[in-house]
Amino acid sequence: MKKIIPLYLLCFLFSWQVFSQNNTGTPYSMYGIGLLQDNYGPYTSLGGVSAAMRDNNNINFLNPASYTALDSNRFYFQFGVTGEYVHISTHKENSSYRVAQNASLNMAFRIYKNLFTSLGFNQRSDIGYDLYYYKMINGSDNEYYNQQISGEGGLNDFYLGVAYRFGNLSLGVNTSLVFGNIEKRVNLIPLISDSYYINSRNKIAVFDAIFTAGIQYGMALSPKSKLTLGTAFNFSSKMNARKDLESYKVNTSTQSSETLDNERLHNGNISYPFRISGGFAYDYKDKWTVAGDYTFQEMSSYKEFGEDQEYNDYHKAAIGVSLLPARYGRYWWQRNKYNLGAYAVRSQIELNNVHINTYGVTFGTQMPVYISNRELLLGVAFDLGIRGTEKNGLIQEKYAKIRLNIAFKEGWFMKRKID
Repeated sequence: MKKIIPLYLLCFLFSWQVFSQNNTGTPYSMYGIGLLQDNYGPYTSLGGVSAAMRDNNNINFLNPASYTALDSNRFYFQFGVTGEYVHISTHKENSSYRVAQNASLNMAFRIYKNLFTSLGFNQRSDIGYDLYYYKMINGSDNEYYNQQISGEGGLNDFYLGVAYRFGNLSLGVNTSLVFGNIEKRVNLIPLISDSYYINSRNKIAVFDAIFTAGIQYGMALSPKSKLTLGTAFNFSSKMNARKDLESYKVNTSTQSSETLDNERLHNGNISYPFRISGGFAYDYKDKWTVAGDYTFQEMSSYKEFGEDQEYNDYHKAAIGVSLLPARYGRYWWQRNKYNLGAYAVRSQIELNNVHINTYGVTFGTQMPVYISNRELLLGVAFDLGIRGTEKNGLIQEKYAKIRLNIAFKEGWFMKRKID
């Protein structure tokens, strides 16, 4: 216990640092509340499936109904973080960046009989970009300007969830306190004598609650196989937000400034659209697992302070397969779970009549480590994918991610039989 608590605190401080920093570099994060998470959580190496996934090793916070699958005599602690390398290219130029993102910190335990609970921190979206443009001034023949567009921030949530099991049926709900800042800046500098530059900053602060409900139903198909069906969803809700907009013009010769706009909207809101995921998980001989998911989010109804942002709806399909050679095998490699998956996303973004899609393949393993009165599960997942395209002057991103997921099972609630 004395050794584990400092490790918990270290994970908490590290994850909080990841939450607070600029956690993505993709230009596609400039839209709306930022880049939505396509693949994260304890089942990243299975393509990110989650709707029907339930086991007694992982906290599946993406579907709260899964909490009832946890060991009733254990206290669970789980920490995950993703490191990412991205290569960005157009038909003329290319660049790259590295970030840490998608941190999560979760705990879970049984409250009473068939009632379980979980709580923790997760990242909901990321914003982080820095773009430069060199363009001709409208109406001019030979006068140009530099434009810098940048942004940072994103949304996080602190959630508290409960789940209850009625025989083969499990029901759960997460109450998430969503909070975060989204800041977008534009700097325009005309390249002419006696010129000026214009700076503008648009900052949105969000603070509200979202409820996510989950359902899972398991059935035995034979003595050696079982099927689990699951869904998780949240209804459309309006999140309270404050918008601060300021813009000013600075003369480069005299350094005098002129305020162009200074507006504060204290009573606005951002709509968080309806989202639902549904899927299945088929287990055979406690050895093979095949799972699939489909996720839909009605991003076409997304609005900021009453203004329609004209996005498309979000769609994602994912599939994964895992192999556990022998749960109680003699050799360590027999007790490891080996995962393989893939996913495809049609995002809400459409630019120059081109949909910004994402395709990825995943693989990894989960390795159990047994310690006195506790268990540790080390998960390593690799995610290789492509986002966007170079067509019509757009940007393509090729990324490689590695996610580490560490889960502890503590025997705090287990009674000693022999003193």
